[in-house]
Amino acid sequence: MRFRSLLLVAVLGGLPLSPGLATPPPPYASWTFGLSLSTGLNNQLFSCFLVKVLEDEVLSTEPITREQFVQQTRGLVASKANPEAVDLFATHDVAACRIVTDEAGMRRINDCPLLDDLWKLRFWEYPFLLHDGQRVGKGWSEEPNNPSPRQMLLLSNYGLRYPTDIAIGESDVPPAPRYGG
Repeated sequence: MRFRSLLLVAVLGGLPLSPGLATPPPPYASWTFGLSLSTGLNNQLFSCFLVKVLEDEVLSTEPITREQFVQQTRGLVASKANPEAVDLFATHDVAACRIVTDEAGMRRINDCPLLDDLWKLRFWEYPFLLHDGQRVGKGWSEEPNNPSPRQMLLLSNYGLRYPTDIAIGESDVPPAPRYGG
């Protein structure tokens, strides 16, 4: 009777019947956010993604819009990459993209203007046609439509070997002065 009880506990409790048969549990894939310098949804000059990763290998990617990226990163919308609904901009002290609460307790939500400058990493001038009088400025790229080999070397620290690669995880974007000259 004692053996039967022990066997039942071992089977139901997941205990190994012998020390040599124990195997570690399989690792779980996780989701994270990703950004690419390739043009994306809704005429954006960059692309946003949800990226499924297992042991540093990308298993799949799901493109999302800038708006979805910003809302999910802030924890305002349910996200596979931010299941705890944490404001990741606040966590990583990205002041330009944080939600600000004023003295009256009102929350001011911006569209993360920092993302508006991502095009500068890839282009040396704004690539879209501008209306009369509009001026966006110059990009930081040393070549017209892609970063130079020297700049790609800097971007490789952030997971980008090619302009179409996806930077995933919590790496910071390189600072403009170091990148641009």
